[in-house]
Amino acid sequence: MYNHLDMLIRDATKSVTLMTTSEGLNRKMEALMPSFEKAKKRGVKIRIAAPINANNVKIAKVLSKVAEVRNVSNNFKGRFSIIDGQQLMFMLLDDEKIHPNHDVGVWLNTDFFAKSMEQLFEHSWQRFSPLNRIKI
Repeated sequence: MYNHLDMLIRDATKSVTLMTTSEGLNRKMEALMPSFEKAKKRGVKIRIAAPINANNVKIAKVLSKVAEVRNVSNNFKGRFSIIDGQQLMFMLLDDEKIHPNHDVGVWLNTDFFAKSMEQLFEHSWQRFSPLNRIKI
């Protein structure tokens, strides 16, 4: 899954939107940071939403060099990515209950659904706390 997500980010031309868990934030940095850096240099807008806590605040600060990172409440769970408003990747299982090697995802290439999801995300994004306002 991370190989495919990495490929999607490498091919992005406009935007990368990610919603992940607190542990997922750590995995995203480890697996995707080089592609995030290259995408940012190409002018791709990268946004990442995740629960930020004492265990991952340093990771969030590193990611904030290449992306806008915002905090979501711990009970707001979701794992998906939207690339250029055209492609989506959903992770179907709770990463707290499954080993990353056994995770399952679905990739969709449909601008209609991707744009709808991006509009829903945008509505929520406005209510998520920017990283610089988080007190941990």
